[in-house]
Amino acid sequence: MVSGGLALAVLLGACAASTPPAATAGSGHVHGPPVLVPTDGGTATVALDSIPTTLNDHTVAGDTPATRMVASAVWAQVFEVGPGPTPRLNFNVVDSAEVVSVNPQTVVYQIDPRAVWSDGVPISADDFLYAWQSQRGGALDIDGTPVSVASMLGYRDIASVTGSNGGRTVTVVFRTPFADWESLFADLLPAHIAEQVGWNTGFDQFDPSALVSGGPWQVESWQPGIELVLGRNPRWWGAPPSLERVVLRVGGGGAALASALLSGQVQVAAPSAFDTSFVAQVTSSPALETQTQLGTSILQLEFNVHHAPLDSVAVRQGIAHAINRPELAITVGQPVDHSVWEDNDHLFANTQAWYVDDATDYEQPDPATGARLLAQGGLVPDDVGTWTSHGHPVTLVLSWADDDPWSAATGPLVAGQLVAAGFDVTARPVASAQLLGSVLANGSFDLALVPVVSGAYPSAIAAAFSPTPATTGSAVAEDWSGFDDAHVDAAFAQAAQELATTTAQLAYQQIDQMLWTQMPTLPLFAEPALLVWSAALAGVHDVPGGLGPLENMRVWALLGAPSSKPAATSSTIGAPARAG
Repeated sequence: MVSGGLALAVLLGACAASTPPAATAGSGHVHGPPVLVPTDGGTATVALDSIPTTLNDHTVAGDTPATRMVASAVWAQVFEVGPGPTPRLNFNVVDSAEVVSVNPQTVVYQIDPRAVWSDGVPISADDFLYAWQSQRGGALDIDGTPVSVASMLGYRDIASVTGSNGGRTVTVVFRTPFADWESLFADLLPAHIAEQVGWNTGFDQFDPSALVSGGPWQVESWQPGIELVLGRNPRWWGAPPSLERVVLRVGGGGAALASALLSGQVQVAAPSAFDTSFVAQVTSSPALETQTQLGTSILQLEFNVHHAPLDSVAVRQGIAHAINRPELAITVGQPVDHSVWEDNDHLFANTQAWYVDDATDYEQPDPATGARLLAQGGLVPDDVGTWTSHGHPVTLVLSWADDDPWSAATGPLVAGQLVAAGFDVTARPVASAQLLGSVLANGSFDLALVPVVSGAYPSAIAAAFSPTPATTGSAVAEDWSGFDDAHVDAAFAQAAQELATTTAQLAYQQIDQMLWTQMPTLPLFAEPALLVWSAALAGVHDVPGGLGPLENMRVWALLGAPSSKPAATSSTIGAPARAG
C-alpha cells in the first residue's frame, strides 16, 4: 500500500515523461508546474532504530539489522537480496559464481577485474580465504583471543578455499553440501586490513585507513551509536550513487520521528516499531510517501518447554487451541495493514514463496479440543473452571517487550484469552533489552511473545528451534523455548544440505509439520513493515526479507527541475551533514 500527496504523486509519475514543448508566443497557453526529474548530488538523512557500534557485522556485537544494512553499502558483496526477495549475483564484484560440481559441491567465483578496495588493493581470493578462516570456528584474533562469530553456518561445511588466476578466481570446495551457499561471503572484509587491525575490534571506530570500501559508499564520519555519514566511494567502478552523501541517525520513534519527517529533518525512515497514530500522521502529509507491507518477522508465542506443565506436548497443544489467532491479526495488525492474517507456518512468513499452511486444526480456536488435551496433559479444572496441577492453580507468567507496539498490543489480548481458557496469568511486560538479555536468556518465563525473523536463506531459521550449534551454526542463543528434538535437528541438518530446490522446500515443510506436532512455539502473524520517505526523493523502496531500504540507496535521487547545466552536488534536504 503506497500513499502520498496527489499532486506530488502526479509529478513523480510524470518523471519518465518527456518535457512538453514550450507554448507558442502569444498563444495564451499556460503550462503547469515543471516536470520533476532525478538530479545528481545532494544529501539525504535516514532515521534508523540504532546506529552501528561496529562495522564487522559477522561478530556477535555486529549481528544487528542496522549494522548489516550499513555493511552492505560499504563492504564487497557477492550476492545481494533485492530488489526481489531472492538472492541475485552482484555483477559489480563478481562476473560469475557457479556450482561446477555437486560431489563434492564446488563453487567457482570469477571476481570482476575492476574490483578494488578504496585504497587501491584488488579484491581477491585472499578476502574469501580470510572470511572462511575467521568464520569456520576455532580461529584466533591477532591478540590470541578467540574470534567473535555470530554464525558459522555454511563456513564450517567448507573444506578449502583456493585462489588462482592472480587471485581473481576463487574455488570453494565443500566437505558437506550447503544449499544456501549464496549466503556466504556477504559483506567481505578487506583481509589486508583486518589481518592488521583485528577481527573482533578492528572495525569499531572511525579510522579511514581501516574502513576502506569495496562498495559504492564509503564511511566519511562515524560516531558509533550516534551518527554515521556515507559518501560516494571515488574508486567505485560501477554506476556511482546519485546522492553525494547519506546521513544515518538514530530516529527514535513515535511523535518525535513523525515530527522529524514532517519538518524535513529526516527524509527516510523504516521504524521497526510503529502504531496507528504514527501511520496516520505520516500518511496525511502530501510531502511524504509511505509504503506498508507484510514483513518477514513472525510474532510467535514461545513456550518454555522446561517449565511444568509446559514440558507436556499435550498442554502446549491445548493452550495453542485456546488462542484466537484470527482475532489477534484483526485487532492488532489489520488497522495498519489490511493484509495481515494469521501465519500458519513456523518457518516462513505468509508473504514468502515457501510458505505453506500446515496449521491443520489450529486455524480457529477450539476450546473443546484444547480442554481435552489439557486434561490429557495432567491438568484438572477446579469447581470454578481454573486449571490446576497437583491440586494447585496453574499460573502462567507471560512476558513481552512493552517498547515493541506489536508485542505490547498483542500481550494483553493473549493474556485475556488465557484467562478465559481457565488459567491464572501473571503479565510481565519488560523493555526489549531486558526481555532478550535476561528474561529469555535465563528462561525466567512460561510464555513469551518473540518476533522470529525469516529471511532469504531458510537454513538460518534453524537457530530458532534448535540449541545445537552443529545444526544451526549460530553462536548466539535464539532457541528461547529450550526446545531440542533429535529428529527436528536431523531434519534441519538434512534440509540445509539439499541442493535441489524442490526437495529442500519439501524438507522444510516436513520440519514445519513436526513443529506443529511438538508446538515449541505458536506462530501468530507476520508483522507489517512501514517505510516513509520524502516525496522529493525518488527510488526509495523496501524489500521484505532483505537488508531494508538501504539496499538500493545508490539509486536514490533528489527530484528537481530539469536543467541544461551540470547538476550541482551541494543540494541538501534536512540537516547538513558533517564531512569526514
